[in-house]
Amino acid sequence: MKTTILSVGVSVVLLFACGKEMSVEERFVYEGNKIVDVETGDEYVMVDNEEVFVVTHEDGTKEEIPVTETPFYESVLTDDYINAWKEDLAKQEEALLTEKKNMLRAARAERYAQYDDDALLKAFQKAHKEEADLSRQLDLMGELIARGVVSEDEAPELLEIEEPILDFDIELEEPVEDPV
Repeated sequence: MKTTILSVGVSVVLLFACGKEMSVEERFVYEGNKIVDVETGDEYVMVDNEEVFVVTHEDGTKEEIPVTETPFYESVLTDDYINAWKEDLAKQEEALLTEKKNMLRAARAERYAQYDDDALLKAFQKAHKEEADLSRQLDLMGELIARGVVSEDEAPELLEIEEPILDFDIELEEPVEDPV
């Protein structure tokens, strides 16, 4: 009798254990830049915004679904993924901004390569005196700072403007004429 009860008890436990669904944390795994469904092989990736996932199914088909319709919505996994996605996006934007600034600085250095420091300083003073376009003055000042002729602390005073609006890494809209 004891053996029968024990057998039935073990069978019930095994039946319950086998029939139990995986938890969200067990079924969905965060791998790199995607969330993978270990049961189906589906991969969830955010591409354009934090409201939509692109789901790549095991057969290669893709579909977009709102975050609120994902099986792991409102889990820690969703929050962790979105936070990591935002951090990665911020890093990418920072890298692009740095790359653009470096390109602008290189173009500016090339633009003024033929002028020595004194000629460039005189060109700035002339442009400032004649009230040339501010972007032109900032461009000249940016090169003077890059060369070490003027410090960033001196620039606002020479430009006669307040510090918070200064950005020397600008793109000139108009063709650049000879500054000297």
